[in-house]
Amino acid sequence: MKKGAYLMEKTNVLEECMNAYKYAVEVVQKNSPLSRDLTQSCAEVCRSCANECLKLGGSRSGRTYKMCLDYAELCEELEQDIQEDPGRLRKLV
Repeated sequence: MKKGAYLMEKTNVLEECMNAYKYAVEVVQKNSPLSRDLTQSCAEVCRSCANECLKLGGSRSGRTYKMCLDYAELCEELEQDIQEDPGRLRKLV
């Protein structure tokens, strides 16, 4: 794969993580009853994207791989915050 195409693929994968997280935050802010399910799905999407980075030839020490995992962790943090205090996030964001 040419370097330009490789970079574009990595960019697309990372954008997918960002969009998943952004949507999860929006749903949580609206206090949706689907918030928990969506934050779990967000984490799954981001972990899947991290695995896609590896398939593209990246390594576990690569920045894009790590950033996808960071987004997964952010989604998991959203889920934990919902469980601890469902109204807290709405107040903070």
